[in-house]
Amino acid sequence: MWPGCGASTETLPKVKLSEQLPEQLTYLFEPRSIAVIGASNVKIKWGYIIPVNILAGGWKGELYPVNPGETEILKRPCFKSVKEIEGDVDLAIVTVPAACVARVVGECVQKGVKTCLVISSGFSEAGAEGMRLAEEVAGVVEGNGMRLVGPNTMGIYSGPARLNAMMSPVRPAAGKIAFAAQSGNLGTQMLSIGKTLGVGFSRFVCIGNETDLKVADYLQYFARDPATEVILLYIEGLKAARRFIEVAMETSPKKPIVVLKAGKTKAGVRAAASHSAALAADETIFRGVMKQTGMIEADTTEEMLDIAKAFAAVPLPRGNRVGVITWGGGWGVVMADALARHSLELVELPQEIIRELDSFLPPYWSKGNPVDMVGTLDLSIHFRCLEIVSRCGCVDSVISLGTIGMISSIQSFVLGDSTLDDVERGRTATKVARSEFLKEIEKTDEAYRGEMLRLMQETRKPIIAVSFPATGAVTPVLASQSEVVIYPSPERAAKALAALCEYKKFLEQKCNTGA
Repeated sequence: MWPGCGASTETLPKVKLSEQLPEQLTYLFEPRSIAVIGASNVKIKWGYIIPVNILAGGWKGELYPVNPGETEILKRPCFKSVKEIEGDVDLAIVTVPAACVARVVGECVQKGVKTCLVISSGFSEAGAEGMRLAEEVAGVVEGNGMRLVGPNTMGIYSGPARLNAMMSPVRPAAGKIAFAAQSGNLGTQMLSIGKTLGVGFSRFVCIGNETDLKVADYLQYFARDPATEVILLYIEGLKAARRFIEVAMETSPKKPIVVLKAGKTKAGVRAAASHSAALAADETIFRGVMKQTGMIEADTTEEMLDIAKAFAAVPLPRGNRVGVITWGGGWGVVMADALARHSLELVELPQEIIRELDSFLPPYWSKGNPVDMVGTLDLSIHFRCLEIVSRCGCVDSVISLGTIGMISSIQSFVLGDSTLDDVERGRTATKVARSEFLKEIEKTDEAYRGEMLRLMQETRKPIIAVSFPATGAVTPVLASQSEVVIYPSPERAAKALAALCEYKKFLEQKCNTGA
């Protein structure tokens, strides 16, 4: 039992809060020292799991376990109170029962702890008694200089600090994307899914109930964070909505903000209220806020990651004119429809470009955009088409369908179909042929990715690939290559490109109005 539950009766001195919020949150995302209050030797408790995750992630600061009932945790001496720690504490992580949180937070204030992250649940999301406990915590924190995450949070991740202070053991890929989520479960799973898709993260925070720090505070920090280039938000509802809008309007011209807004239906509103005590905004009003501030809305978790990867990996297009290169005609037709649905123009190629392509493509190619390479396996043709279309002055973006991973569908056949043994001269020859074949696949895809990168750097145009095999041995490897953008379908590629165009249009409007 954790002793001393209930709010402290001591009067805490009020101090003037710093207006330099980003500097305050540096103590949260790049702490030099962490106290885990409620640390435990019981392996199924968060007080054990979280410090294990911190140590396993490679963070190099000082870790202080705090529990009056223990003498040693994880081979570290255990303190009875945070006030007994001699050194400074940048971040306190609290995992004690809800009724004890106010007193523990008060001790953190007395100690001079810079930031506090409350894992404990049972507050404003849990009825009248929870609301009372939340008010106790708010009263302790208000005006006392320490900033508080949560309560009811699953923790934080900070790539530059190699800090995984989360309940989940997920190890996100390093990257340039910061993510603030009003759901720890959804947020941590998106970190994990993102890793398989080549989506890397700089920071992550599960916001919790926002007793102190709000969505807008994290947005303001990410806006000034040099490790972050793209910002993701999962929002169920907003507290301090006016400030959020102001910060978003200031941030959007500097860094793209991609938002997944949940709680847009009556059922979703009810679920949001019970989950995080969030007050969901009317969908029409929220859409107006998105347009006004230049934030990009994602309709699904899949879209959010797709769009985030595009922003992080490719240049912004100058306009909405798209050139398409396809290994087969049918996929080009599907791509054309997808582009049209998102108000992207399948631009007509100039006659000089048509004549140049006509000089080496088979006579029965499409003679237009999409450029149909009619299933050719001559890789030099794929490379030449990519270069010519990318350098075309009337093309703002390029989508290449089928070249990357084009032999992936054959790979499983080569690896696993016994009928190959009937046509090879013995099993040994078959194994050699298979091995050589796989090496050629790897070299082909690596070379094409390199060509995409080179042309993007030289033309400053986004080049996006579509690789059709959505499963199998090759595609996950390709998907994790974060230096290029690869989608498994034309529809997802079009949606991501449309988001880039929408943001570019917003920036131009801001520039034209002098805002």
